[in-house]
Formats: sequence, structure tokens, C-alpha cells
Amino acid sequence: MPEGPTIVAHQKQIKKFEGKTVSESGGYRNPFADDISGEKLMKVDTFGKYLILQFKKIFITVHFGLYGRYLINDTKKVNPSFTLHFGNAFVNFYVVNLKKFEGKADDYFNRKLDVFSKEFNSDEVKKLLLEKLPKKKIGDALMNQDIFPGVGNVIRNEVLFLAKIHPESIVEKIPSKKMDDLIFHIKEFSINSVELIEKKIWKSSSAVYRKEKYKNETVEMYVSQAIKRKTFVVESLQKLYN
Repeated sequence: MPEGPTIVAHQKQIKKFEGKTVSESGGYRNPFADDISGEKLMKVDTFGKYLILQFKKIFITVHFGLYGRYLINDTKKVNPSFTLHFGNAFVNFYVVNLKKFEGKADDYFNRKLDVFSKEFNSDEVKKLLLEKLPKKKIGDALMNQDIFPGVGNVIRNEVLFLAKIHPESIVEKIPSKKMDDLIFHIKEFSINSVELIEKKIWKSSSAVYRKEKYKNETVEMYVSQAIKRKTFVVESLQKLYN
């Protein structure tokens, strides 16, 4: 499933249609064609794993799931689930899920949790984490989209390694400064990942994700049963807080 930086990379490509009027909309999963045909696309935005298409009175979220794709001015052999036409130009979305909301996206999403927002507030993230999931293992807690929107398994593994925190550490046992360090790495790693994704070298350039060695250290792999995700850890470098 695409993580936050991948959705931002998608946004950058589709942003060229901002300010243009939708001449036609279709697709077999699109019940909103009548709502947006003839309407101007005011803004292409993101929040976590959602691409957001903001119109004057409504916005539509696009979730790519495991298999979602999009093409600009191109088609696949299969039917698109969602299409946007802007005169002669168009975007086709395949295997995506859509939701419609009234009003503006900023009224629904907490931008203080969004690492790509100027409003991002690390103290807000830490406070929410300690209030909601104090007894959780940090490796599991990082996948909670209500606290860490956009974080997926690549980010989860890489930032825990960068912060030198073992994924089995209990949230409330992690020292405050180490938690600050972790949240800092979530933001920086996410932002820096966009360019690597665009260059198609994101996963291959990882330190521990899907790796067997980090320098001379062994990278251990196991599946976290709570979230059913592969976990990669360097036991000698990542401290366990429990």
C-alpha cells in the first residue's frame, strides 16, 4: 500500500490540473460524476495515504489501497474506476476507492499530524501517542493512521532504525527525548523520501527494510503478529525500552 511520500509524489504529477474545469468524469467506481462535472478542481492535496481533490463545495478522497494506480493522458486495457477529463487532457485512476465530503478538507483532517504540512506539531503527535497507545509496542503503534497518517512499513522500519529504538519497546517506557528523535525522523525521512520515490530507488536505498545486513551487522526479520507486518531490526544497535 502506498505510504505518505508516494501519495505526495502522485500529487505533484496531478497538480498540473489545479484550476482547470472538469469537462467530464466517469469510471465504474465513481458515483460522483454529476457532482464534479463542470466544476473547477480548486486544489490537489494529500493527507496521509489519501489523495485529496478539492472542489468548491466538496472534496473527494482517493485511496489507492494495494493495487491502485493512475495514468495521465494514457489508458490501460482494463476499465478505469475513476476518470477526470479536462478538455483533451485526462487522468485515469485504476482500482481506487473514493469518498465524497462536503466542505473543505482542512475541516476534516488534523494538519498538526501531517508531516507535509506547515502546521505539523511534533508535540501534538507525542501527546496523542501517549494518551491513546501508552501500552503498545512502538513498532505496532507507528502503523496507527489516526496518529501517524501516511506511515507504512517502509517508514516504520527505517525511522525506528534511525532513532535507534527497538520496535518491541513499549511507548510509555521510551524516554521523552528519544520519542522526540523518532518523530523528527518520521518527518525528515518522509519528506526526503519523495525524491527517492520519483527516482524509483526508495526501497532499494533503505538501510534495513528488506535487507539482511547493515554494514557488518545482521538485520533480523520477523513478523509482528499484532499488525501482520514484516519487521527488520538490528538488535545490537536498536535499544529495547520495556
